[in-house]
Amino acid sequence: MYVDTLRQRHASIDEVWVLAQKPSDDAGQRRGEWELLAFADASTLSALKRDGSVHRGDVNLMVVTDGDRFESAWGRRRSGRLSDIGWRLENLHSATYLVGGSTRESAVRVR
Repeated sequence: MYVDTLRQRHASIDEVWVLAQKPSDDAGQRRGEWELLAFADASTLSALKRDGSVHRGDVNLMVVTDGDRFESAWGRRRSGRLSDIGWRLENLHSATYLVGGSTRESAVRVR
């Protein structure tokens, strides 16, 4: 599994959450795009940016570096704060967050 490989190469990642899987725009493709959120530190984010072996076109990985701020590790540049998206832990394995400021979506902890 991709998350296992990611954690083996970067053991300082504390948690990984699946935010969403977006369907592919191309009916001929089998997979869409995965949105993952990892909790780590700034040095791990820097290492992930340099580690092309974990970069995938169908994965958008955002890394939370201080418990609130997050930034994309590769691909489309994104950054923000968990507090701005209303990140809320529901239990050890699920969380919710706001999309577009009003729609609450679910996230699942995978590691």
